[in-house]
Amino acid sequence: MFRPVRAVNVMETGSLGYGIRMDLGCRAKVSLRDDKDIVITVNGEVSDAPVTRFAIEKLGVCRGFDISLEHDLPMEQGFGTSASGTYAAAVCACDLAGKDRISAIKATHEAECTLGGGLGDLLAIESRFGVPMRVRAGPPVVRGWTEDSGLQLKDLSLIVFNEPLSTAPIINDDDMSRKIAQAGDAALRSFYGNPTVDSLFSCANTFSQEIGLESDEVSSGISKLRDKGYRAGMCMLGNSIYTDAPKDKV
Repeated sequence: MFRPVRAVNVMETGSLGYGIRMDLGCRAKVSLRDDKDIVITVNGEVSDAPVTRFAIEKLGVCRGFDISLEHDLPMEQGFGTSASGTYAAAVCACDLAGKDRISAIKATHEAECTLGGGLGDLLAIESRFGVPMRVRAGPPVVRGWTEDSGLQLKDLSLIVFNEPLSTAPIINDDDMSRKIAQAGDAALRSFYGNPTVDSLFSCANTFSQEIGLESDEVSSGISKLRDKGYRAGMCMLGNSIYTDAPKDKV
């Protein structure tokens, strides 16, 4: 569950809410080119990768790069792959160009918020907490801030359905953004009043139902898992589920 935050200054844009950090992510391999081309491959295939390309160009390095990204998790399924891949590439590019990590943070955050890859994913990625609460929007270190929810979630299982859910058309739609903000405010107030694991899942379920983005597969999957005594929620934003059910039960 989350609440979008929009501002004229992109460094104040992002989202409030909670996230779950995982030990799966993205590995980047970056090398300098002799020309100014930026060639990006994602999981072995050449890709436009507009968010990553935007961030690399934003760094203002007058050299080209060969960028190879390998993701552990499927893309466009609510796992923050746009932010993790872009940040990994930007950090490597900054190292090669003699720039500091703050440059990578700013470029990644601006690319994400400008193109709609996500709203604040990098803030959660860089948090030191397992279940961080984003309490001030913006990029980490620069402005954004997370606090520890105090919750521990271990051995989660992920269920991913075939059809991905594209983030940009959703968060860039004014009516949907207002709907998400209203539902997010209510869900977060409820969770803050009772910050337990049970509350986290129940508030997340209410939030995803109210914004109307659960696919039939996600709704059915969550319901079946709850009937078996497990907790489950919709990944934001994806056609996918996270659950405390062991993998042999999903």
